[in-house]
Amino acid sequence: MLDRRTLLRHTLACLALGTMPRLAAAAPDERDMPLSIAYPTDISSWDPLRVNPLQSGLIKCLFDQPLSLRRDLSPGPSVITQYRWLDSSCRQLEVQLREGVRFHNGQPLDAEDLRFSLLERARLEPGSLLAGIWGGLEEVELRTRHRAIMHLSYPMAFAPAMLADVPSYLVPSQYYQRVGSAGFAAAPIGSGPYRLLEYEQGVRMLFEANRDYWQGEPAIRRINVLISRDPVARAAMLQAGNAGLTVNLPVSESQRLGRLPGLTQTIAPSTAIVLLQMVNQGALRQTEVRLALHHAIDKVAISQGLFAGYAVPIWVPAGPDMPGHVEGFKIAYDPLTARSLLASAGYDQQHPLKINLYTTKGALPNDLEMALAIQYMWQQVGVQANLKVLSMSMLLAYQNQGRLDGPVLRGWNPAAGDPATYSGFLMHPQMSFALFKSDDIAPRLDPLMAEPDNQKRFAGFRRFDRWQVEQGYSIPLFQSPSICVHRSDLQFTAQPSGVLMASELKWREANT
Repeated sequence: MLDRRTLLRHTLACLALGTMPRLAAAAPDERDMPLSIAYPTDISSWDPLRVNPLQSGLIKCLFDQPLSLRRDLSPGPSVITQYRWLDSSCRQLEVQLREGVRFHNGQPLDAEDLRFSLLERARLEPGSLLAGIWGGLEEVELRTRHRAIMHLSYPMAFAPAMLADVPSYLVPSQYYQRVGSAGFAAAPIGSGPYRLLEYEQGVRMLFEANRDYWQGEPAIRRINVLISRDPVARAAMLQAGNAGLTVNLPVSESQRLGRLPGLTQTIAPSTAIVLLQMVNQGALRQTEVRLALHHAIDKVAISQGLFAGYAVPIWVPAGPDMPGHVEGFKIAYDPLTARSLLASAGYDQQHPLKINLYTTKGALPNDLEMALAIQYMWQQVGVQANLKVLSMSMLLAYQNQGRLDGPVLRGWNPAAGDPATYSGFLMHPQMSFALFKSDDIAPRLDPLMAEPDNQKRFAGFRRFDRWQVEQGYSIPLFQSPSICVHRSDLQFTAQPSGVLMASELKWREANT
């Protein structure tokens, strides 16, 4: 029934879109016209405290991050040009800031702005994602105008990665303190490649290139973002020529559009993953039960059925091109083993295992469909999973209130791909993101959080992740693809993080 409903929905969408005109190639005089982007989400706030990864493409238009990400996911220079640890426990990080960077109002960016952006704002908003990441930042010691030492209350070897990740964005301290959070959100100022000209909540936003940007003026002078949560509507906008680019379409729709004249699809791996977070409650306290649930999931079938094979099955929280990947390790799809493990835990047809399975609908591509497929596969081995569909805000509320009593289908996308930002955040009992609480986890993770040698740290996390998955503490599912469809005369390069970088877009030369 699921396949028929999905097929029917996609068929009706394709029939409706097929009546729309095909996109004509851009005329030369269109090069200076705004590029319209059909985008799946609005911004939560122009104060970048609680930005999520999907909103990063919008926030990055206005704001710089202290460090950037190289193609191999290692931290690279940005506003911070150099950094080094001053101690062996990763609690004192010295940073050197670039001179000559200015905010949109002309104010120079310096170490005081770094201090305010990370330390002071995390203290002002203790419940924010910023505070969740930088709550361990005790002080930012200003040595010169462009040099500072970050003092951390606990070892944080992954701090350089987080300086290039969500939600580390730099804001002008003087302006922010003068206008306050509400005033800043109404009239945001950053140092990024674009300025915000117009904003209509839930409808559109217009960006203009920052001609004084320290990395040079962006190639496309104006970006017009059209907000639509409906993937069918975004596809229609692209096909009708009302938008030149969109992201996060279903794979089947992306492939259909990519075959049309004047359009190109790009599907590439990203650092985003999907997993089932487990809880240490009820029947899930038994290792046999947790492992049975893993053995019962046919990840390859789900990838083929819902993502045309583009969602890469994973068995630790890292894809093959990420530093946490464990080569050759798998938990086999084996329904017989799943039934045997359930039987050893005391469950059979007369006494079936009954659990809740929590998911969102629309927060991730095909999230509800994935949950339905898992529910069906578990049913085949004798597990009765009651599907609980929650909004993202409800899911977070359930987590904060300790109300989650079954596996949770979750997306996770730290842009840098550092394994500390996957298992380190999702498994360490002291982290607010962690659901499975067990006394044997922290002693294994704590030394890794303090290891300054990245190669040793990555190797340690690979060992940890193999161990925790063998215990059934989490069930990694897929490395999610980054999906973009755009005009063929638009030069687009997929980022390893999957984040859309509007400042790197440019029109192709007419003869290319």
